[in-house]
Amino acid sequence: MTKRLYFLVSLQDALRISEELSQLGMTRYILQPHDSQIAFVFESVSDMTQTVLRRFFGTDGVSQQED
Repeated sequence: MTKRLYFLVSLQDALRISEELSQLGMTRYILQPHDSQIAFVFESVSDMTQTVLRRFFGTDGVSQQED
């Protein structure tokens, strides 16, 4: 399991992405401001969830991993 996975998105995209994640049943994340962007932070994600999230965010966000 990954300790933390986060994606940076623009403020304009954050609301849309939040709604889409909710429709997919993904509600276990926190939002954090990061400079002029918003970070979607996912704690302790499984390999499967990590794959789904990376595909979902695609080129809309920057994926970074912390161990």
